[in-house]
Amino acid sequence: MGTKGYFAFPPSIPGTSRPYPTSIPQFPDTKETFVDKSTAGKGDETRNEPDKPLHDEERINRLHKERELIETSEIEWVRGGGVLRDAQGRRDKARTERIRAELKLQEEEKTKMNRWREYDERWKALITTSDKTLAFADIPWPLLTAPRGADSFTLPAISEFLFESLSVRNNAVTKKNRIRSSILRWHPDKSSLVVGRVVAEDVDAVREGIHAVFHCLKRLQDDERDHNNTV
Repeated sequence: MGTKGYFAFPPSIPGTSRPYPTSIPQFPDTKETFVDKSTAGKGDETRNEPDKPLHDEERINRLHKERELIETSEIEWVRGGGVLRDAQGRRDKARTERIRAELKLQEEEKTKMNRWREYDERWKALITTSDKTLAFADIPWPLLTAPRGADSFTLPAISEFLFESLSVRNNAVTKKNRIRSSILRWHPDKSSLVVGRVVAEDVDAVREGIHAVFHCLKRLQDDERDHNNTV
């Protein structure tokens, strides 16, 4: 994507005619006592005015909101191909690259989560529509790409699909839980209802695929158990 230019003239803060500051405001230490210079030296009673803490809190909240607006504007500028500038008007390559890296990571995480969500939703639909005849391609196989045959169901390929979404930040699902839920889903006894709906010409391939997936899942479970026992 080509650059649109440099962030030399930042847009105005929404709802105002004030431009965004060229540098992010520094927040004061909330433990600091703020003193009005015009009343300095007039006694401690001036510092302890009842409404003074509220005034300081409002100021801090305003600074926080302005900083959020600045960061949002910078992100959208870089997303569109722009390059940021520092307070002196020089190109800020480091900050621009940090934002680009974050945007790229967000897109990668979104893709991983969407891929798992689609897989999970296809399985739920498969179970709830018990009257639909199935073909090999209708089975939500745990792979990043559609399988071409029994050779596609390898341990690395299944592991990559099952665990990729676990690397997403703020993920709360453990590897152990993902393996356990997958074993329950792919157990040959439970999946027999699915096999019973498969067209005759695909039954053998589906049955073979289910057993291959289940075998890989059991190996992953054993590896995870051995790993935990050695830790």
